[in-house]
Amino acid sequence: MRRTLFPYRGILKIMKTDILHRGPFTLRNIDISSFNGVSIDSRHIPQGHIFCALKGEHSDGHLYVFTALKNGAKAALVSREYALTAPPEEPLIIVDETYKGLRDMAALYAGTFSMPVIAITGSAGKTSTRRLLSHVLRPYMRVAETLKNYNNHIGLPLSILQMTGDEDIAILEMGTSGPGEIRDLCEIVQPHYGLITIIANAHIGGFGSIKNVQKAKYELFNAVDREGTLFINQDDPRIAAYPQDARKRVLYALENTADITLKIQSVDSRGRYILSADGTSIHLQSIGKGSAMNATAVYAIARTLGLEKNDIIEQIETFQVTAGRGKIEHWHDITIIDDTYNANPLSVKNAIGALKAMRSSGRKIMVFADMLEMGVEAQSSHEDIACAVADSDISHLLCYGRDSIYTVDKARKLAVPSAQHFQNKNEVAESLLSIIKSGDIVLFKGSRGMAVEDIISLIKDV
Repeated sequence: MRRTLFPYRGILKIMKTDILHRGPFTLRNIDISSFNGVSIDSRHIPQGHIFCALKGEHSDGHLYVFTALKNGAKAALVSREYALTAPPEEPLIIVDETYKGLRDMAALYAGTFSMPVIAITGSAGKTSTRRLLSHVLRPYMRVAETLKNYNNHIGLPLSILQMTGDEDIAILEMGTSGPGEIRDLCEIVQPHYGLITIIANAHIGGFGSIKNVQKAKYELFNAVDREGTLFINQDDPRIAAYPQDARKRVLYALENTADITLKIQSVDSRGRYILSADGTSIHLQSIGKGSAMNATAVYAIARTLGLEKNDIIEQIETFQVTAGRGKIEHWHDITIIDDTYNANPLSVKNAIGALKAMRSSGRKIMVFADMLEMGVEAQSSHEDIACAVADSDISHLLCYGRDSIYTVDKARKLAVPSAQHFQNKNEVAESLLSIIKSGDIVLFKGSRGMAVEDIISLIKDV
């Protein structure tokens, strides 16, 4: 049975449509009693949605307003320039610039929320932590959360505008590729709870240094309201160093002293951690230490919100990972680890550690593609991966991409048994098919832009 674990914060809730009459919008032919959200894809307009015509470097959504309206959009959010020559019968919400218009709509609507907002950022684990937290909370309250992985200046407003406003809590993911972006997102919706999963040199090319990454992640903590709560990962010294202030802090950890600590009991034969919460075991369904850290953060949040220990553990143990996020599957007596959603030095090393912990009758093979947006650390970071491989029991390392050549060169110097670099994914797939045998485990890892999952599809299609 659902229950609300904390009272609403007493802000008057208004209908979504009311914000169109209160905000900086000019309405033309608008007769909307309600709308369910905003879409930026003219081809697929969910029922009750408004189409937002965004203008980018390579495309202009204004070219597809007619298509969007034909496909069921209730209205279109457009620029004043477009409105000057638009067909007079089109239902339009007119703004100076559509990116800002989308942001204004979301900010006005978020300002009506009675529910508290949990904001999550970090160099790794944002989406997995958000999804796990949502899974844990849903049996006990109505949860609104980020759509898919929509965590930027476009995705966050879209996520906010699809909420009903009747939920008990919102869990929002916030990403960044440079300074100031999280601060701007928090101006759209102010968090009541803030979590930074970890601070590492992911996407460091947009920051220049790990110190700047730290400052950028701190923007979320800076924005949490004065009566809010900060969740501090005591196992990450960069997070633990956040300056003390009057706001409530909940410290959590796997390895250090904290308010809430889960202990590592063991790692099973499939690389999944077994944790302990005050003597009660928690069997995770996903691999790697990163999953254990995510579970600890979620446990800390859920306990702070008032859930009982056993209820939290039951939900954590039933959480299943999705494709690309360490999902384990079996194919022709081969174990495939699909960890292709993204990659940075920390997550790759965690994946290698998880592979090392797995027991197998065969060999351990790694398919690895570039970690993108590493800037001046591109070469050194890819060489570091070779060091991690050399310290594991990986027998074959198959790489592709511009920067992974550094991984292969370093691996060969470290006498990794078989390290090869390929020009494209087809070559990787052909080589992999020629060497894999029954009982082998194959880890697939690389940045989102490298689409390593294509290699999985290629070998399965043979």
